[in-house]
Amino acid sequence: MLAEHDRRYLLAAGMATSMLLCLIVAVAVQYVRPSEIRTHKDAIAATLRRHGIPYQEITFSQTWEESVNLRVFNAAVQVRLADGRMLHGWIGCEQGDRVCFLVLRSAGINGARLPEITARRRPAWQRWIDQVIAWFSEQWTSSGYSSKMAATGNCHPGTTSPPSSVLFS
Repeated sequence: MLAEHDRRYLLAAGMATSMLLCLIVAVAVQYVRPSEIRTHKDAIAATLRRHGIPYQEITFSQTWEESVNLRVFNAAVQVRLADGRMLHGWIGCEQGDRVCFLVLRSAGINGARLPEITARRRPAWQRWIDQVIAWFSEQWTSSGYSSKMAATGNCHPGTTSPPSSVLFS
């Protein structure tokens, strides 16, 4: 029969082992789960991987007219390949963020249908952080400190006023 002292150590070891196994299972499930496609950049990246094209970076550029059109999404796409070459093409979506196609002729992609963007609701704290970052980015670019804002892959990147909770009033 085990002494009381030995049973406590055995119980603590069992709990630590259980927690470690839960952590390993959670990491494994997260790793095996297919990546979510939440932006146009994610959809293009998935298409490039599907075609076996190694890339380093995906960027977008839009004219003012393209950026204010809410019915369709059009943007020029630049893809920096793993070897440093640049590919130029475009992305077009017929129903806002849905039914999207990619054209990168120099890579042999001519009108490839992009995977659908998932509209999973993010936790409130992540949405708040996104709003704060978007507001600060807008303030930075409108004040003349930056001449070019990095493309985020979203067609409607943020708000025009700070979230009320940023003001702490």
